[in-house]
Amino acid sequence: MSLIGLAILGAGILPVLMYRLVAADACGLVVAQCAALTTREMNPAEQWLAFAAGFVVKPVYMLLAFIWIVWLWRRREPDLAALRHGLSAFWLGENACTVNYLCFGGCSDLWEYFHNFGMAVGFAFIAWAVLDGVDRRLLKLSAPKERCAAMNLCKTCIKYSAVPCKLQRVFKMLLPATLMAAVIPFTAGIKLVSYDAVVMGATEHYALMASSQLFENYYCPAMAILLMTASWLVMLLKRSDPVPLAKVLFAAALGPLGFGFMRLFLSGVFADKLLWYVVWEEVTELIFVAAVGYVLWVFRHTLLAEPGPGAGDPSNH
Repeated sequence: MSLIGLAILGAGILPVLMYRLVAADACGLVVAQCAALTTREMNPAEQWLAFAAGFVVKPVYMLLAFIWIVWLWRRREPDLAALRHGLSAFWLGENACTVNYLCFGGCSDLWEYFHNFGMAVGFAFIAWAVLDGVDRRLLKLSAPKERCAAMNLCKTCIKYSAVPCKLQRVFKMLLPATLMAAVIPFTAGIKLVSYDAVVMGATEHYALMASSQLFENYYCPAMAILLMTASWLVMLLKRSDPVPLAKVLFAAALGPLGFGFMRLFLSGVFADKLLWYVVWEEVTELIFVAAVGYVLWVFRHTLLAEPGPGAGDPSNH
């Protein structure tokens, strides 16, 4: 998973490096994305909302994410280690967002790329944590010596007789369906929105950055399609135990795909009201981080019990 992440990081820098050429020449988007075309008024309530999103909500979930990372630091179980990596990537990405805002007024293509990349990779690791945790702790699909939770549904099982796994057959069908959904962002195009607003006496710039949309609408779904295709081919062609590798590739695809769809939704709904774009992204991230901590706390006696022999593999419990 780490090697996949590094490869995506290296390839993902291309949208940033190519932005000026593509935006100015190929697409005719000769617009300075951080040069405000208009100034819009914000009422006092909206100004307080903007302040709270940036200086209350964001610091709170970043602090919580850091606490969860420390809490999980010594865990070696695959799903909990993946969760820690995901939260770490998310936390680093949000710090890049902070640097971009404080040092560059939110207008740095490079720092915004680091922000976006951290979120996409974080989502991928967290998707893997969920898939692996549900598999090993609930379904027992990958545990060769344990009864699969779907046995009552399937009636026959590949673990006990020479029959195909029905859950694997369903997974093979869902992969092409998800591949088709990954095409949607390619048809969204690029929106250029840029304006200033006065918040608590300071001029703040709001913009949908074209470089970010190249990453979200083109690069992320392209990576998702490649990774899901690889996952599907593994399921089709790998004869022996294809699920673990296919699961990693599928989770790696869900990260950029989920991030791209989230941003596509926000930019589509709030293109003309970017304050709410920012507010709902920050609030959603707070809910996400808080939910992770809540689940860890509720199941702390099993998920976070002191590791013993074989604790690195939940299927051994």
